Formats: sequence, structure tokens, C-alpha cells
Amino acid sequence: MYSDSRRNVLKKCLAVGSLGLSSGCLGSLSGGGDTVQFGALLPLSGALAPLGQHGKRMVEQAASDVNAAGGIGGNDVEVTILDTEANAETAVEQYGALVDRGVIGFVGGLVSDASLALAPEAASDEIMEVSPASTAPQLSTAGRANGRKYFGRTVPSDGTQAVVMAKAVDDPLYIDADSVALLSIDNSFGAGLADAQREALNADIVADIRYDPSSGSFDDTLADVFQNDPDAVSFTSVSGQERGILDAYNQSEYDVPWVLSAGMFGGDLPSYYDGFYSASLSSARTQAYFELVRRLSDIDQPRAYSVNAYDALFLMACAAEQAGEASGPAIAETIQSVSGGSGHTVSVGDFGRVRSLTEAGRAVNYQGASGSVDLTADLEPLSSYLIERVTNGSVESLELLQPQFFKSGGSR
Repeated sequence: MYSDSRRNVLKKCLAVGSLGLSSGCLGSLSGGGDTVQFGALLPLSGALAPLGQHGKRMVEQAASDVNAAGGIGGNDVEVTILDTEANAETAVEQYGALVDRGVIGFVGGLVSDASLALAPEAASDEIMEVSPASTAPQLSTAGRANGRKYFGRTVPSDGTQAVVMAKAVDDPLYIDADSVALLSIDNSFGAGLADAQREALNADIVADIRYDPSSGSFDDTLADVFQNDPDAVSFTSVSGQERGILDAYNQSEYDVPWVLSAGMFGGDLPSYYDGFYSASLSSARTQAYFELVRRLSDIDQPRAYSVNAYDALFLMACAAEQAGEASGPAIAETIQSVSGGSGHTVSVGDFGRVRSLTEAGRAVNYQGASGSVDLTADLEPLSSYLIERVTNGSVESLELLQPQFFKSGGSR
């Protein structure tokens, strides 16, 4: 765990003013050659290692781009990247090492369980945390301390995904179900999305079941799902952990339409997916995305959420530069304004422009590799979603729901 001495140093520094740090405190912008310490907590080993390794590469590139422009306030950025093994307990242990390094912010966690464990720790220490991939709705309120929010993310909350899944279940254009069963993977992601769907659905919820993807048999799980004869099943899982129970459904006598959470309509689709719906993130790639890929000649196809990791670190650096101070509270107070608004547009690799605009007293609006990354007051973006359906073995897009749809409460 992290040392109490380091925590006390941070508290004393932050007590100097609402944001200002004394010249002897870590993280001040003196331009005197001190490094600004950031971190990243990502799964570099285990099943999610491919995602974590690409995320690591993106974080390194973001730091390189900042340093190529002279660093934050003339100080180079240094990043310590540690392995969480996609485990919440390991993530908290590794977080302690980052605190001892003197980080002012870090990228992570990847999985929601890790971020839920890290958020209160980071908030207590007034260190900024930005996740590139944790989507649990519970995180919208996580990481608050002393009037600031120290947890943000460059990926939208599953609260919006729940609205799209509910629309596919309820809308007369789609399933128009009177009753629905919720079936969710047994972790914080599954539980959070199930909770959000309960708020969004008009159909009667006749079952709310969790499942273990490593189970040897899914017969009892499916029996519980269909005990009360639902008109539809709303299914929350992740790519790679859904096929066991879906294959078991295919071998059963049950026959109702399913709505799948995002990310499960890739690759070769089994024939029994015909008539299945999905709430899918709209994945239109920006010019910034292609600019980032061009800079990374060693990566042909970035893994899911990896470009979000670039945006996470770059946004924190932009916030520190605009605030004129490299500290967690400064980033927490400034990160929303640099992510959107009416400021001058900056994008991937544009840190020199960020510095010039800041020196001229101008605001900036970062347009990221993962999208516009306009953060809400909860420090999370709103993204576009597609309602999709499998028809004759192909995925067809039925409706695009823009961010304004979610801002207006789903009325347009």
C-alpha cells in the first residue's frame, strides 16, 4: 500500500490554497526541469493483456507527444505503467506504488471492478483518475471529494447503453415486448447495466438473473430466465464470454428475440443470431484516430479502448497546462473545460498548440482519437449509439441515436 508520509505531503501541499502549491511541493509548474509524474494501471498480463498492452503503447505515445512540445509548463512528463492483471485488489496495490512515485493523475482502470476500487482511493489523495474503458453506471458518481470529481472516463457510461437496450425491447418499431427477462454477467458491469435497465424499461421485468460464463452447464440458468415466459431477453455480457450461454440457448426449446449489449456483433455470426438486436456504440473513426494510428507504425489495428487511453492522458496534460499547475485538483477542476465548449480546437499531437493558446489566454477544446470527448459534469462523454439487428446473417443498422437523444431524456 502507499506510504502515509506521501499522503501527508500531498495534503500539506494542497492546503496552501484552493489550487496553488508552494514552490517546494511536488507538481508545481516551475519550468525548472522537474518531471511531472503520471501513471497508468492496465492489465498487461492475463486474458485482457492484448487490450492493456495496446493501451500502454497509447499512453506512452501521448506522453511522447506532450514532451515533444516541451512538456507541461516546460517540464517533461514521465509515466509509470503497472500491471493490474484485470484484478481490483492488484490494481489497488499497484496504485500505492504510483502514489509513492508522486503521480498527479493516472490512466485506469480498464475493467469497472478495478475503477470502482480505485476511485475512492484516488479521490482521498486528490489524484486524478481517467479510465479508458470502465463503463459501469455506478462510476458516474464515483471519486468525489472536497467539491471536486477525481474520477473521469473517455468512454460513455452504460447508463446510456441501457436506454438503447430498453428502446429495442419497448419500441413498437422493434420488439414491442410486454415482458422481459434480464440476463447479466455476474460482475459489477453486469449488475450496473441491469440496474440501469430497470430504470429505463417500460416492459415488465419478470426475471433478473446473473450468470457465470465459466459454468459447465447453463441449463438451470436458462430455466430461471424463462420461468415466467418473457417476450424478450435483454442480455449483458462481453465479447468472448457470451457464446457458452447463447449456444446453450440455441440447443434449447426457447424461442424469443434477444437484445445484446455492445460489442457482440463482431466476426462470424451464428445462424441462430438471426432476429437478435444490439445496442452498439457508433464507431465512426475521426481524422484524429487516423493521425494517431499513423504515429504508431507498430500497431496496425488498435484494440478496443486503446485510443481512449491516449485521450485520457492527453486530456489530463491539457488540463494541467491550461490550469497553470500540475496537480490533481487543478486537473479535476479544468478537465471538463478543455474537453469541450467553445475553445480553439486541438487534437492528437497538438500539445504545442495547447501551450501557445494557453500562453495567449485562450481556451482549448480537445477533439480526441476516440471522438469529441466532450465531458459532462460527471466527467464522462455522451456518445452515439446504433440499434442493430441481424437479418439473414448480416448486421443491419436500424436507428442512430445521437448524444442529443440522451441529453433530452430519450425523447428525440
